[in-house]
Amino acid sequence: MARIHLHQEDHAQAFAVLEKAVARQPGNLELRVVLASSYAIAGEVEQAISTSLSIINDRPGYSAQPYMVISFMRPQAMPEDAVKHLEAILQNPKSDSSEKYRAAYALAKIAETEGDMERAFAYYGKGHAANRAARPFDMERELREMKTLENMARQAAATDMSSGDVMALDAKGPKPIFIVGMPRSGTTLTERILGAHPDVYAAGEIGDFAKAVNDVVGKGRISEQLSRIDDKAAHKIRSQYLEAMRAYAPEKRFVTNKTPANFVRLEMIRRVFPDAPIIHTHRHPLATCLSVYTTPFAIPMRYSDDLGELADYYRAYVGLMNVFFETDRNGMLYDLSYEDLVANPDVVAKDYLAHCGLDWHPECLEFYKTDHTATTASMIQVRRPIFKDSLGKWQRFEPYIGPLATLVSDADETKVKTAQKSSRNAVAA
Repeated sequence: MARIHLHQEDHAQAFAVLEKAVARQPGNLELRVVLASSYAIAGEVEQAISTSLSIINDRPGYSAQPYMVISFMRPQAMPEDAVKHLEAILQNPKSDSSEKYRAAYALAKIAETEGDMERAFAYYGKGHAANRAARPFDMERELREMKTLENMARQAAATDMSSGDVMALDAKGPKPIFIVGMPRSGTTLTERILGAHPDVYAAGEIGDFAKAVNDVVGKGRISEQLSRIDDKAAHKIRSQYLEAMRAYAPEKRFVTNKTPANFVRLEMIRRVFPDAPIIHTHRHPLATCLSVYTTPFAIPMRYSDDLGELADYYRAYVGLMNVFFETDRNGMLYDLSYEDLVANPDVVAKDYLAHCGLDWHPECLEFYKTDHTATTASMIQVRRPIFKDSLGKWQRFEPYIGPLATLVSDADETKVKTAQKSSRNAVAA
């Protein structure tokens, strides 16, 4: 029940369920770890830290999770003997991969706080090694899939494979705005600015589009699913997705979906929603990749476990996005630089809101004052005003990045071609 409430961003209900459970079973450390993690997800720093410290005080080596919560939320509160207990978890052959992953990340963050970037980067590597050992990944298959999607997008543009008048039978209710890009590229900040607009509900990272596709055309690789979407399927997917959007906020004009990985589904989205605004966010390639590499995702990104594969994946992502911009028939794609947004938020935010058919409201830049909290890896930042101190942070790891360095030396292969970055035209709401 608590996990369902958290997924729906109903944090008060999640806390109530877990706090009652912990009160009934105060000795259940597993429940207390879940409670501490839930506070962290909701950005409740004081409760997250105090609950984590109480677990450590009762049983220091029980789990790496309380240490990781402290290391990423308030490292100065870390107990003095944390390294000893985390090293024991990391070295214990009986520790499962997820525990080793969290222990390594907590140790990495401790090293970062102490200014030892070389040791920090080595610990991040150990965390990724534990994850890769437990969850193998076929990178060659992933890269072939993205090439297939490139070819399918070009073919669709050349043969006008639009799905008829998919808008004809739309019922009243909110329409979608999709926000896509690599993880840690600014999708959360972009959505929170949109979500502060009175006509928009920010739904976060939701799986409703993928679910609608699975329900209508069946499961499979994205290219296989795309090949099955004819006019009839497109209408069914659209109808199911719009019904889901009405369940979120029937009174709003738009509901956002900021699932970053939807960038591989863009041809599907365009076929089903040729009228939907799509915002593509991006940052400096090393800022993006190193943030992915050093962020403790609840479900780690498997392509990031190897630095060389992470560089290959980033290149493939750029290649795919370039094709999507080249074949942007209806001018629905908007290319948004995180650095530009942070440097000049009022101008840039006003521009991409106009692209979505939205008028400007100054309170959009005061998104951090709302109670709506992002349940993402960026959960701390979205409670603050727009800030510039994250720009250039990747440079502290530059001496240790190995294969990622080629993302800068091969600049032409790692930059979305922005000559046609956006129509900058307002989309009809």
